[in-house]
Amino acid sequence: MAYRLILDENVEHEVLHRLENYGHDVEHIDFATELGKGTDDRPIARYSQESDRIIVTYDDDFALELGDDDYRAAFYFADATLSAKQVADVIHRVSQVYAQEEVDGLEYVGTEWL
Repeated sequence: MAYRLILDENVEHEVLHRLENYGHDVEHIDFATELGKGTDDRPIARYSQESDRIIVTYDDDFALELGDDDYRAAFYFADATLSAKQVADVIHRVSQVYAQEEVDGLEYVGTEWL
């Protein structure tokens, strides 16, 4: 099952390309005309709701400063040392188990999916 995703600025561009190769519909805020590098978290959260996209981030602000109702859903990687391949593989593996409609709120994800 393909996901609709928006990657936060702290997520490597390589993750975008790997996820696209897996068949996911992916945007990176660096290239989204409505957003762009340096955009605060609230506009990203609002964009995820409006565009039905899951946020992918290493930024714990989505856990600490925003509530689950502020965004469509978010995959939070607490381990920022994961490679782009590992991040893409984790998300793709989750997509094989859960449809996008089943992902809600903040989901902590990591190597347990590999």
